[in-house]
Amino acid sequence: MLVPLADADERCGAKAANLARLLRAGTPVPPGFVVVDAQGSDAWVGEIEAALHQLGAPQVAVRSSAPHEDGAEASFAGQLRSSLGLSGPAEVVDEIRRVAGSGTSARVVAYAARTGRQPPPVVPVIVQTLVRAEVAGVTFTRHPVTGASEVVVEAGRGTGEPVVGGTVTPWSWTVDGRTVVRRAGRPGEPLRRAQVLELAATGRRLEALLGCPQDVEWAIADGTTWVLQSRPITTLADLDRDRAVAGPASRRVLATGTPASPGTAQGTARVVDGLDDFRRFATGDVLVCRTTSPAWTPVLARAAAVVTEVGGLLAHAAIVAREFGIPAVLAVPDATSALRDGQRVTVDGTAGTVTTTDDQDEP
Repeated sequence: MLVPLADADERCGAKAANLARLLRAGTPVPPGFVVVDAQGSDAWVGEIEAALHQLGAPQVAVRSSAPHEDGAEASFAGQLRSSLGLSGPAEVVDEIRRVAGSGTSARVVAYAARTGRQPPPVVPVIVQTLVRAEVAGVTFTRHPVTGASEVVVEAGRGTGEPVVGGTVTPWSWTVDGRTVVRRAGRPGEPLRRAQVLELAATGRRLEALLGCPQDVEWAIADGTTWVLQSRPITTLADLDRDRAVAGPASRRVLATGTPASPGTAQGTARVVDGLDDFRRFATGDVLVCRTTSPAWTPVLARAAAVVTEVGGLLAHAAIVAREFGIPAVLAVPDATSALRDGQRVTVDGTAGTVTTTDDQDEP
């Protein structure tokens, strides 16, 4: 059966239920519908053409909405399948089936095993009008690494996929009250100060509406800021964990970047270029790479820490590291050359540094 997105409830999964609450509160959310029990009866297939016609969108996004996805206990951090830019009933039906069946993938199983959760037995599917974004990003209503009450806004040009996927290092602003207190990024930032402050204010409104600190994904198109997703920041309760490692204060700093997941851990740096290198990665190694994707989840599940060359606080590596409780340092431009494969290192995900370990301070 198909359920209009505005009418979605818990049977439609946490993501759809959250979006429905936002719609009913007047928040600009792309219109859509939810396919329930997509892995059971095919009765919904005959309704898809009429539903797509009613949406009137040239292209749609097809997104997962598992029962506990984007809930207060877990996010499944992009492990379930989602796709953008689909058109035509046949293409959409095929993708709905793929998304509905993605709860049994190897990366979901690895994520569930590491976090002590069960893979989702049922994956409802959201179909929404695709927003052709000029700028997209995320607003954290609390800092996901430090827990500070400042709001963090990250953004990139175009759709949010590069920011979410961690394939780019986004522009970043930190907002305290009505003041931008920090900004970072290359020249040519895509947002004006007034837009950053409005995004921060929107995040605070959604936090008040949903009752806890939020991770809000958004996109701007034709002057409208659309909210694509809002979910609890699941890692704030774990920020007091102590993963500090005793050692000399004179360690040499090898690399610095964006603190993306708190804590400190030691391990052997393993420079990984792609999927073919996974077999070289041992439990307790430090993953060093350009970026990660959901396909890298089985490696992250074995890692002591992760260091990437690109990415921000919303990147796949950052979110998974925080949920796995391992330190992460992102946006280290020369990570794969500055850190030697096999070198013992200490990763401080709170300070954003990678240093030599104990007696490894050789040139």
